[in-house]
Amino acid sequence: MSKMLWILVLVFILMPKAVSAQAPQEPHYRAFREHPPLVSADMRRPGFWISLHPNPDSLFMDAVQIDEFNRQIQRKGDIGQIEQSSPIIRSQNLKRNITDCFNMAKASGKFRQDGSPTDKSFWQRIRNLCDISAIKAINNCRFALAIRFTNQRLIPCAEIITEQALDLEFDCLQNSGFDIAEPIVIYHESEDGEWVFGAGRASSGWFWRDDLVFVDRIAWLQYIQASDFVVSICDKSDLYLDSSCRDYYGLIRLGNKLPLLSVHGDLCEVLLPNGNSAYIASHDVHHGFLPFNARNVYELAFSTLNAPYGWGDLNAEYDCSGFIKQLFQCFGIYLPRNGGAQYKACNSLYEFAEGDNPEIRETIIAQKALPAQTVLRMPGHIMLYLGSVDAKSYALHSLWGIRRPVRDAEDEVIAPAKSIVSDLSLGDGSKRKSLLLRLTGLGAIYYE
Repeated sequence: MSKMLWILVLVFILMPKAVSAQAPQEPHYRAFREHPPLVSADMRRPGFWISLHPNPDSLFMDAVQIDEFNRQIQRKGDIGQIEQSSPIIRSQNLKRNITDCFNMAKASGKFRQDGSPTDKSFWQRIRNLCDISAIKAINNCRFALAIRFTNQRLIPCAEIITEQALDLEFDCLQNSGFDIAEPIVIYHESEDGEWVFGAGRASSGWFWRDDLVFVDRIAWLQYIQASDFVVSICDKSDLYLDSSCRDYYGLIRLGNKLPLLSVHGDLCEVLLPNGNSAYIASHDVHHGFLPFNARNVYELAFSTLNAPYGWGDLNAEYDCSGFIKQLFQCFGIYLPRNGGAQYKACNSLYEFAEGDNPEIRETIIAQKALPAQTVLRMPGHIMLYLGSVDAKSYALHSLWGIRRPVRDAEDEVIAPAKSIVSDLSLGDGSKRKSLLLRLTGLGAIYYE
């Protein structure tokens, strides 16, 4: 090979390294691919974990204990006993609630949907729309039910507002999602009358008025306290207005509760909040709350596997705490909406020290965590503990992204953006550390 050819070869070999060395050191994002998979195919089946559980069909709590557990959560203050809501609200409390939501939105809402910044005029317009000056010293409450899946917003605005420009998956205004038939107490309405401010069991915020039906308090209580009801046991199910299942009405998610009117073979006829009836496949629902045991927890949790991630329930999907909330609702357990509050609602099994190394942490989890009954908590994330195999802990969780180290560069962000089963090594070696090293505590759902 000639000297000139050697030089050309060396240039082509060295050129990519020279270019990459000058590239800016910024995180880059990749789509998520499970090649090889995070776990084996068997580990992605509920039966695998049911077979490992020592007593999969034994009750964790009966109905009486669940009621006591719910009252225990209510005393901690992150869940309201909505059936006992006062018919009035004083101005001081209402103004504070609306202002808190507004300030939360303003603190992180830096950009509008088109990428332009939110300016002073935008926030002033929203403040005017909140119409706080119209709040009286004492205000009468109204009682409503969602007639379709609806978003609860921090301010009366449907536009996506983000902390980073065009980061549209994370809407700073999205507080939570409310399912068909979910009860809401309404305290106030916007200046234009298109939005109402109110609260469900776990959170306060603004609702699009047309997504709700208003009823008197007695009818409202009769509906939500119906003794004969079904609970959705699928990630999502369809409601139809006719028994031939051709006239689609809407979707319900895991843990959605609807009064039962009658059973027609493969269909259940249920009562909608507007007084109409609808039909749903019998195999998609359970008559009453499910028995709270490991088998049912596993089977329900795995029904959401690979469900898309939805920040704050956007698009009727689940984020990490939304998944936990909907899952345990199937048993009549009403957890708070936020992961930190959910952990506080549980019984603490262990609080990790910063110096606990991975081996110690795995040992503690295997010894103390209760499979199918324990949540694994870290700042910004919460997971359902499935069990430990070969000295590794496994969890099912709704995860948007995880960091992976890249040599001589910022972490690479891998975005599953769905519900997955994994061990806790995800993120190992990254600047934010692995899930295992970020764990702060173990909390179990049981009544003591």
